[in-house]
Amino acid sequence: MTRVAITGMAAVSPFGLTADALWDGLLSGRSAVRPIARFVAGGLPVTTGGEVPLEAADHERDVAISRRPIRDALAQAGLAAGDTALVWANGLDTFAHDGGELVERSAGACFSALAAEHASPRRMIATACASATQAIGTGFRLIRAGRARACVAGGATVMLTPHYALGFAWLQALALDQAGDPPAAACKPFDRMRRGFALAEGGAALVLESLDAATARGAEVLGEVIGFGASQDAFDLNRPPPDGAGAKLCMRRALADAGLTPDAVAAISAHGTGTRAGDPAEAAAVRRVFGDRALPVTSIKGAIGHQMAGAGASQAVAAVASCRTGLVPPTCNLSDPDDGCTLDHVIGRPRSADVPVVLVNSFGMGGQNATVIYARYPR
Repeated sequence: MTRVAITGMAAVSPFGLTADALWDGLLSGRSAVRPIARFVAGGLPVTTGGEVPLEAADHERDVAISRRPIRDALAQAGLAAGDTALVWANGLDTFAHDGGELVERSAGACFSALAAEHASPRRMIATACASATQAIGTGFRLIRAGRARACVAGGATVMLTPHYALGFAWLQALALDQAGDPPAAACKPFDRMRRGFALAEGGAALVLESLDAATARGAEVLGEVIGFGASQDAFDLNRPPPDGAGAKLCMRRALADAGLTPDAVAAISAHGTGTRAGDPAEAAAVRRVFGDRALPVTSIKGAIGHQMAGAGASQAVAAVASCRTGLVPPTCNLSDPDDGCTLDHVIGRPRSADVPVVLVNSFGMGGQNATVIYARYPR
């Protein structure tokens, strides 16, 4: 079976405009969630978020925040956009101010602007917060099946806007402003005091190609994608089943796709958004798949907020970095794990470990679940 290599990797996050900035920020254990500066947040139920330090006009920001990691990942891989397929997640339609008017920015139009530069196949993935992980899994399958020579896969969003702040607050998913709680502490994945996620923008891009093609042209191989699984539990629009049935299924499908037993996984990058319902459901699913063994679990969302459709791509960058460095970053703002979220959480500081294989989870509203498994190269 064709092995799938990662030869380029780039990110834009609240920590900065490179994959290294994201990784260094995650290892620091600090949060990049801050008071919102890009628009006037007064009067909103939340005034904090994870802003990407990228200068772009509001009406062009959606394309710019995707094009930057795509460009940088291709440069690292030594490939041109026209030589690669594109499987991308750029979230929902947004609204931007342009010349004094409020203009709707179509997610489809954003994707079209990006896709015009790439070869076929070109696919836009829209499965809510599972989108980027599903995009990477889809790109992985295209390469493995011989349907593309190389592929850019991932996602990035600009959903840190007043409209989405109001919408997710209405859904009771956001960590609303709370007196005495600093902005950086808004999102507390798996913690007893968690109250929701912090909205963020940004995401990441991976360049995927067959391992044979990568080695033949002398490309540096950063890691491998070795398994992908997806599921749809259709339990509720806004919360998962308490037993994490859909999450359990997609993790088991990813393991089967990779030809691995649960014991082969060395660490988990959890979806871990900090919501009251989502975190214990994911913890239950992890326990059902992996049992009670010590398995480091981390979530990056306490550090950068929730990038929505782009979140899984940033997790991918961190997962590959863990495989390469033997470090698992801590879950920022987690100090007192909830009884219903019992796992081997990485708390306070990075954990040194042998990390040949990392499993990444992304779970979206409406029960859309995706898992991708990454491996160190050489294995």
